[in-house]
Amino acid sequence: MNAAPTYIRRMRIAMHPRGRLGRASLPGRASRAATVVLPAAAVPLILLAAQGGRWRTAAPIPEPLQEQHGAALGGQIYIAGGFDSTDSPTAVAYRYDPSRDRWTRIADLPAPRHHMPLVVANDSLYAVGGLEGAQRFTGTSTLWIYRPDRNVWEPRRPLPAPRGASAAGVVDGKIVVVGGFGRHADLLDSIAVYDPRTDRWANRAPIPTPRDHLTAQVVGRTLYAIGGRPLDPARNYDVVEAYDLAADRWTARAPMPSHRGGLASAVLDGQIHTFGGERRGGVFANHEVYDPAHDRWTVESPMPTARHGLAAVAVDTRIYVIGGGPKAGSAQTRVVEVWEPARR
Repeated sequence: MNAAPTYIRRMRIAMHPRGRLGRASLPGRASRAATVVLPAAAVPLILLAAQGGRWRTAAPIPEPLQEQHGAALGGQIYIAGGFDSTDSPTAVAYRYDPSRDRWTRIADLPAPRHHMPLVVANDSLYAVGGLEGAQRFTGTSTLWIYRPDRNVWEPRRPLPAPRGASAAGVVDGKIVVVGGFGRHADLLDSIAVYDPRTDRWANRAPIPTPRDHLTAQVVGRTLYAIGGRPLDPARNYDVVEAYDLAADRWTARAPMPSHRGGLASAVLDGQIHTFGGERRGGVFANHEVYDPAHDRWTVESPMPTARHGLAAVAVDTRIYVIGGGPKAGSAQTRVVEVWEPARR
C-alpha cells in the first residue's frame, strides 16, 4: 500500500513563558513560537483560545493522591484509589460536593487499586479493573459497583481479562473499556463491553492503536480514545480514534496538537477537554479541547499546576481537575483546580 501524501500543514503557536503551549502568535506580534506539524490527511483546524475561560482553586483533596480517577453522579464528584503520599497503592475513596466545596470520605474500595477508570452507567458508579502493586504493576479484572444508599462497594462480573491503565466510557448504557495492559505489561488491543442489565461482558473490534495511559470520552453515541503511549512516556501519542459501538467500527480523527500520555479529560457542552500528562522527565499543563462535530482542536488556557495521573470531572458548567503528580514518575498533590468557560 502506498504511503499517505506527505503534504504538511504548519501553524505557529506561542509558547507560555514556562514552555507550555499557549495562544497563537499573530502577524506582527513578537513571541516565542513552536511549530505544530500535522499530516494533511488529518487537516484539523486549530482555533486557539476560541472560548476563553478562567481557572480558580477549590477545596483540596483531604490527602495527596496520584493515578486516581473520577466521575460525577447526582451532581457529586467521586474519586477512588491511586497512590498515596508514601507511593503506596491505596483503597481510599472520596465524594466532593461542588455546592459546598467539601470533601467527604466514603467506604474504601475492597482492595487497593490505581490506574482504575471510574464510570457512571444507568445512574450507578463502577470501578473498572485497574492496576495493583507498588513497584511492579499488574492488571486486575475486578469490577465493583458503589451503592451510595448503603455506602458499600459490591463485586460484579469480572472483566474477561486483567486490565489497567485503560480508559472507559458509556455508550447506550454499556461500559466500553479500551487500551491499557494486562498482568505482564502486555499492551491490549482488545476492547471489552459490559452490559449492566445482564452483568455480561463481550469483546469487540480491537483498537487500531494499542496504548496505555490514554483517556476516553463519549459524545453522542461515539467513544473517542485520545492520546496515550506504548508503555513508554518518551513515546507519547497524539492519536485520536473514534469507536462506533453499533457498527463495531473504529475511525481515525484529527490528532491532538500535542503528544501526551497520562492525561485526563472531561466533556463540557459536547466538547472534550483534555488536561495534563507526562513525558520523559516532565509533566504537561496543556489544556486542549476537541470538537467532535467539526473534527478540530482548540488550545485553551493551561492548568495553573502541571501534572499527570490526575482526574477531570465536569459538573454543570465547570470542570474540576483533581490531584495527580506534579512531576514525572511518583509524586502526589492535593490540588483541585476548576476551569469555567467565559460567559457569552
